[in-house]
Amino acid sequence: MIERAFRLTEGDADLGILVEPTRRGKTAVLLLNAGAIRRAGPFRLHVHAARRFAALGFPTLRIDQPGIADHIAPARRPQVEALSEVLDALQRETGCDRFVVGGVCSAADVAWALAQRESRVAGLLLLDPLARSTAPGFRLGQAQLLLRRGVSGLIDIVRRRLARRVSPPVPTDDQLREWPRQGAERAELEHLVGRGTELFILFTGGAASYFTHPHQFYAGYGPASRSPQIHFEYWRDCDHLFFRPDDRERLVERVGRWLGERFGAPA
Repeated sequence: MIERAFRLTEGDADLGILVEPTRRGKTAVLLLNAGAIRRAGPFRLHVHAARRFAALGFPTLRIDQPGIADHIAPARRPQVEALSEVLDALQRETGCDRFVVGGVCSAADVAWALAQRESRVAGLLLLDPLARSTAPGFRLGQAQLLLRRGVSGLIDIVRRRLARRVSPPVPTDDQLREWPRQGAERAELEHLVGRGTELFILFTGGAASYFTHPHQFYAGYGPASRSPQIHFEYWRDCDHLFFRPDDRERLVERVGRWLGERFGAPA
């Protein structure tokens, strides 16, 4: 493998880190950062993932999106447009014409939006992506979580709800993140599945403010969520940023296996 800095767009100072395998196929991976997390990913998750995926034959680029984390320069154009240019540069550099794009939280959101526009996005890696707390299954999951927490957990929940009554309103997840209009995700998923896109979708217990039960995913995303092109998992005991090393290792192993099964090893 070769790991090196990579200029994202012509005439731009923005850099990513590209890990290239000695033998490659036609699919590359693009890992996006989110929130306050740099391109290394939470607890260097993207570093370990990029090296593992490259070892499997997938060139992998990890980047800082403009205006996110410690990327000081603000975005000069829409996020999806900028990422399309990154795909252009990655295609020129690697010869790959198909891409798997994704990340955690809002990185999953922008990857989803990019896939709606870019047919070159052949796969999505969505970690704690969009979900609606209004979908069937959410309340059931909440009840299950409450039972697991016991009496002390119930007391804590009551205290927090009482505190909210005298505190300013807390923004909801769909207000904090750039999600499509309510219900649009059904048609958008149907579009992606119809185009042949492969999806790895994982929710963790760290998304419990808006996702608590597997049924919520299938009910919220509609019939297309049952497609064999979708690999879905729910890790209730895992946190949002994969703090435990064994969770990070399990994630990289599962995604690596999925990449090999869905996109094949290089000839």
